[in-house]
Amino acid sequence: MKLKKIIAVVFGAVAINAALFSMGYSADKSGGVFPNDFGPTSIDVSQYPPKMKMYYHLFLNKCSACHTIARPINSQFLELTAAEQAAEKKTDPEIFKNPKVWQIGQKIWSRYVHKMMSKPGANIRPSEGKRIFEFLVYDSKVRKTGKNTEAWEANREKLLKSFKQNYPKDYARIFGASSSAKKTASKGASSTPASASAQHS
Repeated sequence: MKLKKIIAVVFGAVAINAALFSMGYSADKSGGVFPNDFGPTSIDVSQYPPKMKMYYHLFLNKCSACHTIARPINSQFLELTAAEQAAEKKTDPEIFKNPKVWQIGQKIWSRYVHKMMSKPGANIRPSEGKRIFEFLVYDSKVRKTGKNTEAWEANREKLLKSFKQNYPKDYARIFGASSSAKKTASKGASSTPASASAQHS
């Protein structure tokens, strides 16, 4: 009996996910849809410093006003200083190979937060934007590097694969040619993303 219930729950979750894709799930007020929008909608911050826990709740409240909170949570953005990038290239060079999984830059989250703050109706004060930015930088390092590198890569790749299968046109719109993305990454992770769409992916 228990086995039947477990199977029912699993198939139910799969059905819900498939339904969202098939309905052309609208991720934001503009009707755009991105692979991130179909990923997890929360972060386990139980082991984060108290300050980051507070910033997390601010992030949830403010950033869900214009788009799904899943979008930044499942973003490939990873902000590292030049020194941090140099260190990571020695210890974990894998994260520099695929910008669809790890898009690394010195001010990548800073640019994104400022862009979101400038949108009509964002209602994010400079002090709040700073805290949200600090949380995103910290959280990205925790969830996308070190001991969590492989788990992040697996989850991100799975998300991209599902999105490409269900939204091939949107996938092409967002990422374009693979070679272009790799070329952008190789020029230096501190460069600005090629398009506005890529910033949401």
